[in-house]
Amino acid sequence: MEKETRYREIIKSNSDRIFRICCGYVHDKDERNDVYQEILINIWKSFDTFRSQSAISTWIYRITVNTCLSHLRTEQRRKKHIDLEASATIDLIPEANHEEAEEEMRSLDQLYRCINILSPVDRALISLYLEDVGSKQSADILGISEVNIRVKLHRIRKALKEMMEENGNET
Repeated sequence: MEKETRYREIIKSNSDRIFRICCGYVHDKDERNDVYQEILINIWKSFDTFRSQSAISTWIYRITVNTCLSHLRTEQRRKKHIDLEASATIDLIPEANHEEAEEEMRSLDQLYRCINILSPVDRALISLYLEDVGSKQSADILGISEVNIRVKLHRIRKALKEMMEENGNET
């Protein structure tokens, strides 16, 4: 019973981060929910193997990113090309100030479409950056040096800014 309680607490405190990382990889709402569920299952299956050598959040990020990357590889084999026009739909539009919320959702949708164009490693890195994960922890999660993390992030942010500006969005 203790394992299940601890699992629920960890998922509760990390569910939003897991979902946002999924949004960076999967645009179709139903498919994204499937990947999210697969991540939760993978965390449960691996729960007994967590050895506290790193932060639990690092371990969760690693499982989340690896599950998303695995899903992408499977989908790429199944489909020869990715439909870049898929729309990310996040049901977060507040009741008040509907026009601003819609504009924000359009910008967010555009950002996720631009992120989806990036390589899988770059997607993982920008997802971690958007979650305010530091370069040291990102390096641990992705298995690359901190210096490489900072260089890649600079290039990714620049590329995303250019993509957003090409599509008429200010960053």
